[in-house]
Amino acid sequence: MNTFSILILDPRGVISAGKNDVIERHSNYGKELEKQNKKIDYRLKVFTASTKQISTSKNNKAFEVLNISKPTFNSYKFAKRAHKYIKSSKVSVKLLVVGDPWESYWSAYFLNKFMNKKIPIQIQVHGDIADPRWRRINLRNRIRFTLAKLSLLKVSSVRAVTKYQAENLVKAFGIKREKIVVVPVPITVASQSVSLKSERPKTIGLIGRIHQDRGIWEFIKLVRILDSSAKDFKVVVIGDGPSKNKFLLKLESVVPKNRIIYLGQLPESELLKAWKRIGVLVSVAPVESYGRVIRESLIAGVPVWATASAGVKDLIDNCKKGEAKILDLSKSDASLNKDFNSLLKTKVSSDFGKRFVKENNTYAAKLASSWINIIKKSK
Repeated sequence: MNTFSILILDPRGVISAGKNDVIERHSNYGKELEKQNKKIDYRLKVFTASTKQISTSKNNKAFEVLNISKPTFNSYKFAKRAHKYIKSSKVSVKLLVVGDPWESYWSAYFLNKFMNKKIPIQIQVHGDIADPRWRRINLRNRIRFTLAKLSLLKVSSVRAVTKYQAENLVKAFGIKREKIVVVPVPITVASQSVSLKSERPKTIGLIGRIHQDRGIWEFIKLVRILDSSAKDFKVVVIGDGPSKNKFLLKLESVVPKNRIIYLGQLPESELLKAWKRIGVLVSVAPVESYGRVIRESLIAGVPVWATASAGVKDLIDNCKKGEAKILDLSKSDASLNKDFNSLLKTKVSSDFGKRFVKENNTYAAKLASSWINIIKKSK
């Protein structure tokens, strides 16, 4: 049986820097490749960058992680290293997969040049880079948007994570819709509904990276508006980030410290317990292509209040009316308070969680299938 490789290029070391579930997720991709094609032996290899030793999942011959460099923005140099390994190990590469339209894509571009081949490339677009609000976050994003115009039109396939993100990509970059495959990122689902009481704890929760690009100052604005009408709710904050100290100081200037519960960065096991302390999860990220936390929130039985984005629209399409609401800070203070109190009384059905778990278990197979289809079409 012939053995061929699907190669993921990760010059910035995003995969190696991820948690164990990131490696496990890619291991599952390898297992699905092995299941789907009995006549051809496809192997998934990840060329990553890290300052530490990377260990791959055991008992999976279809998956391998190789650390070939320190994390770098130098795509040319990373591609050189990748080419050297491929040549010395006689790896037969049939598809290149990259996680962004920038450093990773150009690593694949240069690798094709070094090998004097035209191996098809799939770009996996995780962020909603086509949303105009993403470009307005900072200068770096505006530059990256311009660079993405060069790469996204050159590749054989683009992987999006929601249909709304795919629509944005078509409009902003002129990508042909048939080139886009929509496959959400599989996540580890361990939580179950924690409560179906008529009224949840009177708290709002913020979970995730505490960074100004994640809309944290809009969260402060919301807290101030709610506090002007009621003084009996608390704020639960879970996460860490470069703006943590400034954010917490600002939050303490809006509500007393005894009404703020800061839990820091929590491991998965502790986060499961923390859902019981949250009445409504608030997401103020200006753009969200998918939104892992907002989905985990509904699975845990906690309603969601989030700014409009591709990921939030997709979530609302897939849950019952009232379980997730759009957060619009341009609404009147009275309307925002009404939405908050309505969400606190919302009973989140277990239906979403059941359907999500079932669909989530198919995503690895769908992505592996998309890879095989790209290879077949490129022949």
